[in-house]
Amino acid sequence: MRFGLFHTVQWPGGREQADVYAEALREAVLAEELGLDSVWLTEHHFSRHGIISDSLAVLAHLAGRTSRIRLGTAVAVLPFHNPLRLAETAATVDVLSGGRLDFGIGRGYQWSEFAGFGVDMSERGERFAEALDVIVRAWTAGSSVGLEGRYWRFGDVEAQPKPVQQPHPPIWVATDSEDGLRRCAEHDYGVLLPQGRSLGVVADQVARYRRALEEAGNSYDPAKVILARALYVDESDDRAWQVAGQPYLSFLEKAMSLARPPDGSTAAVNPFDTEDVRDAVVFGSPATCAAQLSRLVDLGIDHVLFFIRFSDLAHERIVASLGRFASDVAPVVRSARAVAV
Repeated sequence: MRFGLFHTVQWPGGREQADVYAEALREAVLAEELGLDSVWLTEHHFSRHGIISDSLAVLAHLAGRTSRIRLGTAVAVLPFHNPLRLAETAATVDVLSGGRLDFGIGRGYQWSEFAGFGVDMSERGERFAEALDVIVRAWTAGSSVGLEGRYWRFGDVEAQPKPVQQPHPPIWVATDSEDGLRRCAEHDYGVLLPQGRSLGVVADQVARYRRALEEAGNSYDPAKVILARALYVDESDDRAWQVAGQPYLSFLEKAMSLARPPDGSTAAVNPFDTEDVRDAVVFGSPATCAAQLSRLVDLGIDHVLFFIRFSDLAHERIVASLGRFASDVAPVVRSARAVAV
């Protein structure tokens, strides 16, 4: 059973950007000290919802402050990037970290970000596919990479540096669509399932991924599936919800407002939609949180990323919650998982 951080830097009112960045980075370093397996950074633009606009730059910084923990993008939004430039930057992080990069990618879901970059949101699927092709070719081609695509044109150049991990860093796709799951099954990409969904929805997502694997002639491997979940551990269930409940709900409201265009229509699936918030997070006492994680294991989930920073939840509370998880929850879940295996 592996655990990591699904990490973001939000900018609550009344706070300095440099201060919230420093806190988030300390939490990422603490994750390694507490025995977690990975830290994954989000990418967002143009709002207080998230001010990590260049996740690979921040991961390069963390590569110098950590030695063991894996470093992931969750996700690099491919429609916003020059894919050849992104391939080189990601490879650089893989080199600087000694081969610890996990390359999580997605199409994006926030209307405000597409509008800000002047990118037609209806093109996001095609831009994603073309960019991914360029990135993989840049990492694996023995010589030059040339392209005359619909959105990008490159001369005969060879991307540098090459990643340490061969043939390339693990690729993880944020998806639960039929096409996305099929792409992952056929190309052996990992799957980053959306957070904020009920257990019933997660069970359906896993079942559909299993079917896609069967159709591709492959078998299900829990190591290829990651699920993100908001986490807050306190002395009791009531106390956990009293402290973290409202900050998390405020985060959800902000995320949903950014996903919708001004006319109120739905331009993309909001990954945080859920009718039962309590069934879509890991909040409560250590015993409750361990039980919630055990239910995920029963669904075939062996790798969980924890979203720990939401709205104005204080850094000190986040650190305390993470400490409780490491001392009182993780050993219980891992021990139970080892016995089951």
